[in-house]
Amino acid sequence: MTKGELAERILRMLGVNTRFSEATPDEIQDVLRYTEDWMASNSAIGRRIGWNESPDDSPDPDDETGIPNWSTMGVTASIALMVAPYFGKEASPTIARTAALGMSTISARTVEVQDVQYPRRMPRGGNSSLYGNKFYQPADRIQTSNDFLSDEGDDPITSP
Repeated sequence: MTKGELAERILRMLGVNTRFSEATPDEIQDVLRYTEDWMASNSAIGRRIGWNESPDDSPDPDDETGIPNWSTMGVTASIALMVAPYFGKEASPTIARTAALGMSTISARTVEVQDVQYPRRMPRGGNSSLYGNKFYQPADRIQTSNDFLSDEGDDPITSP
């Protein structure tokens, strides 16, 4: 999916792009700039989904997004919520629910959960382990680095 196609989805979700109206190229650029900012802020807190960052302040609509298909709903609805006031629109509760659902998917697939030690429920007595501390096993998570997906061997994943 290209960045322009993502912007089209966002604008259709808000009702800006319809059969009777179309966003201007400047408005599409503004949506893409908001998207760049949103992706950078999410990347800073650990939600890295592979966004191809633009080198300058004017993203090219023909560039590939680099995001996986499973993240499209969360990205589209979240950015639609963010840019709705820019277009003088009020985002519907359905868009807000869709954004929340999509973002929970993105968080579940990208944010690494740290190891947590089992709580002590028994007196120390003779119940100590010879094998050291016991920790909950972390679930399999997608490891990311520098905004690209990688597998267990830290090799970039280049195909869906």
